[in-house]
Order: sequence, then structure tokens, then C-alpha cells
Amino acid sequence: MKVFLFIICIAAAAVAGCKKAEINATGLVGTWELRHYSGTIAGVNKDLPKGNGSLLKFSADSTYEHYSNFKVDNNGHFKIVKNGIDWGNDKLDAIYLGENGDPNFFSIRADSLTMGNTYADGVTTVYVRIK
Repeated sequence: MKVFLFIICIAAAAVAGCKKAEINATGLVGTWELRHYSGTIAGVNKDLPKGNGSLLKFSADSTYEHYSNFKVDNNGHFKIVKNGIDWGNDKLDAIYLGENGDPNFFSIRADSLTMGNTYADGVTTVYVRIK
């Protein structure tokens, strides 16, 4: 009986270890305001003031809205993939905005959301949570 229980425990641990890691979108849900962007071949590095109207709103049903000047200019579904981007020797979490959107890496630290791509002329953005 002990051997049987041991085998069951080993099998359960093996199955649990094989599951693909998923990212919980809960930390992403809310409204974020763009405060900084940088990149491009021209070397842009710009801070934006509070209340600038450039917002990203993520909902628990995996939908998002992008705002410019406080007006929705893009919306759809988003998808998060753990370790979805290879950048050199690093694996970064990816977010896809829209059905055919390119992957962007992202990270959340405290109330800051950093997103960007790995293109040579790409842009990295920093958002601050406002809601």
C-alpha cells in the first residue's frame, strides 16, 4: 500500500511539473497612463506629464482599450505568454495586443508597467497605474 501511495505521489508531482506556467493577468488589470517612451533609430527619450491622456486599460476578461487624448483609438483582446520572447540569452514574458498584434515584452514593478519590443528601431514605454 505504501508503495502504491508513493507511486501516486510521484506521478502527481510529474504531472504538476509538466504544466506550462501561466501568467496571472490580475496584476495587469486596471488603467495605466503613459509617462515615458524611448527608442527608435533617432534615439527618442521623452517624459510625459501626468494627465496626458495616453492610457492603456486592461480588463479581467482579457480585453484592452488604448486611449490617445482620452479617446479610445484601439481595442481588442490581449494574450500573455510566459517566456514568450527570446532576446539574446534572456526569455521575457510577452503580451499580444489585438488578434494580429506583434509580441511586446512586458514587466510590472510596483505601479509601473514597462512594455516594448526587441526591434533595432523599437520603442520601450513606461506606464504608471492610475486605477
